[in-house]
Amino acid sequence: MPTYIDAIKFEEEAPSNTIRLVKSGEFYRAYNHSAWLFQCCITEHKVMRKYVKSLKKDIYYIGFPEKSLFNNIGERKSTKTEYGFDIELNIEEIPDEEAYETWKTTIVTEPSSKGDFNSLPLAGMEAEREVIKRLRNFPLENKTMIECTIFLSELRKLLNNV
Repeated sequence: MPTYIDAIKFEEEAPSNTIRLVKSGEFYRAYNHSAWLFQCCITEHKVMRKYVKSLKKDIYYIGFPEKSLFNNIGERKSTKTEYGFDIELNIEEIPDEEAYETWKTTIVTEPSSKGDFNSLPLAGMEAEREVIKRLRNFPLENKTMIECTIFLSELRKLLNNV
């Protein structure tokens, strides 16, 4: 599985009429420009924004299960790549590039689970309500197994008031 650095570098090398999908566990993800093109030209998905320290910048991505790949891309021309698939778009489908910059400003940053649990002095019903709220807001479908495990560990710490 490629790192964020590998996936972003790979995505940045894509031709302007190509959506690069990168396999991440049992999901496919489209990053940055590819995520925007996917949203505009194929179908809408929830977009996540995350600051990646190693890249020193925000990344934007969408994800969907591997099983639904061809449901999402339909009859479009696709080519297998080392990290996933390239989906070719017709030039007339591609929106104005200025819309990409505008689109980025509309995406909110994904909250980090690291650090915010320990700073909350919650106990009893208040802690349980906070756990339920965080569970409802956790984008499980866009997370890896390790991210889910870390999230659950942090929830347990919150409930046990550690």
